[in-house]
Amino acid sequence: MKPTPFAAVRLAGRLIAWLVSIATMRAEVSSGIIDSGHYRDPATAQAAWVPMRGTAPVAPATVQGHDALRLPCNFAGTTIERASWDRAVTLDLSASRGVQFEFLCPDIAPISHFSFFFQSGGGWYSATFFPEAVNRWCTVTIDKSATRIEGQPAGWHRITAIRVSAWRGGDASTELFLRDLRVCGGLGIDASVAVIQGESVARQSAGEARSVMQFTESITTGFDSFGVGYATLSDLALDAATLRQAKLVVLPYNPSLPDTAIAALRGYLESGGKLLAFYTLPRELQAPVHLSLGRLLKADDRPARFAAMRFAADALPGAPALVKQRSWNVREATPDAGAGRVVAEWSDDQGQPSGAAAVVATANCVFVTHVLLADDLPNQRRLLLAAAARLAPDLLPEAVTAGLNHLGRIGDHRDFTAAADWIAQQPRLAAHSALADAKALRTRAQQFTANRRYLEALDVLPRAAQRLLDAYCLAQRAVPGEFRAFWCHDAFGVNGLDWDTAIKRLADAGFTAVLPNMLWGGVAFYPSKVLPVAPDVAKRGDQIAQCLAAAKKYGVQVHVWKVNWNTGHRVPAAFLEQMRREGRLQASSKGKEEPWLCPSHPANQQLEIAAMVEVARDYDVAGIHFDYIRYPDNDHCFCAGCRERFARATGAAVANWPADVLNAGPRRAAWLDWRRANIDTVVRAVSEQARAVRPTIKISAAVFRNWATDRDGVGQDWKLWCDRGWVDFVCPMDYTDNDRQFEAWVKQQKIWAGSVPVYPGIGVSSSHSRLPADRVIGQIEIARRHGLPGFTLFNYGAVESAELLPLLGLGTTAKR
Repeated sequence: MKPTPFAAVRLAGRLIAWLVSIATMRAEVSSGIIDSGHYRDPATAQAAWVPMRGTAPVAPATVQGHDALRLPCNFAGTTIERASWDRAVTLDLSASRGVQFEFLCPDIAPISHFSFFFQSGGGWYSATFFPEAVNRWCTVTIDKSATRIEGQPAGWHRITAIRVSAWRGGDASTELFLRDLRVCGGLGIDASVAVIQGESVARQSAGEARSVMQFTESITTGFDSFGVGYATLSDLALDAATLRQAKLVVLPYNPSLPDTAIAALRGYLESGGKLLAFYTLPRELQAPVHLSLGRLLKADDRPARFAAMRFAADALPGAPALVKQRSWNVREATPDAGAGRVVAEWSDDQGQPSGAAAVVATANCVFVTHVLLADDLPNQRRLLLAAAARLAPDLLPEAVTAGLNHLGRIGDHRDFTAAADWIAQQPRLAAHSALADAKALRTRAQQFTANRRYLEALDVLPRAAQRLLDAYCLAQRAVPGEFRAFWCHDAFGVNGLDWDTAIKRLADAGFTAVLPNMLWGGVAFYPSKVLPVAPDVAKRGDQIAQCLAAAKKYGVQVHVWKVNWNTGHRVPAAFLEQMRREGRLQASSKGKEEPWLCPSHPANQQLEIAAMVEVARDYDVAGIHFDYIRYPDNDHCFCAGCRERFARATGAAVANWPADVLNAGPRRAAWLDWRRANIDTVVRAVSEQARAVRPTIKISAAVFRNWATDRDGVGQDWKLWCDRGWVDFVCPMDYTDNDRQFEAWVKQQKIWAGSVPVYPGIGVSSSHSRLPADRVIGQIEIARRHGLPGFTLFNYGAVESAELLPLLGLGTTAKR
């Protein structure tokens, strides 16, 4: 059928608009700009940015004096999970840090979070983000080192499309504005350090992918904190020409490297390049850096064998004398004779030398014998900078200048003057004294910098920052009567402390509750008659009883935390095999087994209920706490028992299994209702039976943050639990380092919970966030500002006990 003349003209117009947009894009990319956000008319913008199904089209706009692209999020009256737009591009990001853009959202409340995707070959790289401010322009950076891999991408040198997504967090519509999308961190332009990401390894193993991302990001965030420009390069696309632009190359965690990458790195080193490497180094690269790696040393026989790196005096200028880091494995490393030296050795938790090298330095390499962790973050970052500066001295003045500029960026304050002015206005004299110390130390650092004595400035800066943090914490005010809790993930408490000491520290800092993880789906850490008992209980005793005795002594509530369904990594093999034999484990839609108990199996439901009621009956606890009270994801459970039980519950067999209950399947809605009901059954029964045996007990749950989508995604209908009174409080796991995102979440969660208290979970040391003390205080203050009567911090460990608790106890949670 031929198009009508009118249709042909319209088609031609769209084609011209598309060609113009492609030509404009190519011209901009050559100058670092991917998309300026400036379009002459809606047709041109819509030709470039294609909405996903159900999403409204883009349009040009002018906002707060800037031309921008408007992206409407039409959540009101729709069921779309997210609003998304795709943009075709031809990008080579192999030698860059990532991308940046300017972003504005006038009303962020309807959005749970944002995602940015890069399409490459048969897969994607993706990252989540959230703007730092609401209703004003702010810069968003998408760092390659923080992206996850989906599918089989062809590499950062072959990016063919980008996608922006806003995920539903409520039922109201809103809009986004984007401009100046650009490449950032170009090696040889605004970056001098190349960080090599082990993408080749990440593609082979999901577990290794997480490790590669974690340890690469620990390096890049460290450089970022010092203002050192870096580019993240994939090991799949390394070449000698690119590496020659780097003053320093870093291998953060690269258990293997492709042959092409090894050849490029060897050529770089042989032509005078410098290398900072952690934990592993291919044999082919050891000779060029004049060191040899030996066997792997494990800390299994002495868990605290590798507890700290102790530096020889003046061996690595700028490094701390001691860097605490509890490593589980280290690699033997020896410098070639006369070519280098061991500059730091491992010591145990008693300060005794372990006999193993921690850091080895040669003329062109610094090698750290384990990955860089985050349990002593300020000192670990100083080690990173000192090692980098030894190899590339030009980085030192850059980092010291950035450190001076960064000093004072504490809480919501953007510079030293603003922070000092606020502290001076607060009434506590101790805060004023600490502030005076911080000012004096800052002046000394400025003088050292002016005289180019950068190492001395670097030594003073952390002390200035610490005294400013002390002053900031002392200036805070406590709110009486609120619920202040820590989750404690280890059933045996804080590593290195007994329960009495750990609970006393909580009480001394003004905390009122602890939520210790004492039981899982397949193991208990007390003499349970319902669940298998962990073997360590025979040696170390009943952990609930020990925790409870200490808590009663110091006036702290104990809410025993159970991980539901997930059998746990300490589950006895015989129990797991029994569950497998009886058809009680979960399966994905493709039939892959998951070591979680199936929530639809009546025996599993009864096991979960009985285990929690046993704790309520046998121990005088303040509460019991659900966790993992959900499915693992939207792809579970599809075991044979689920098919049979769903058919029986709904009165009709499933003809096409599992297609009929998957997305867009004819029985999807009934399936989602049935999944939720399986979880609800356990919550209701535990609530009723636990209250029957202990009327004063409080029932609570750690829940996913976005009820609107998670009730379908993981079957967790926690708003219903609040409405029905089955829980006495909820702790949404609001783990983020972005205060605006945290605030948007808690505002909405308070509405969903109704009259039930919300004690938001703050991710001090979670897999999604690591927060310094001032950011923890900031999120506590956000919760208070919105009228929430308490908060819960994750996780109570050795660092939190020794470092965070004393700082919070100075003001925010002080007992006064």
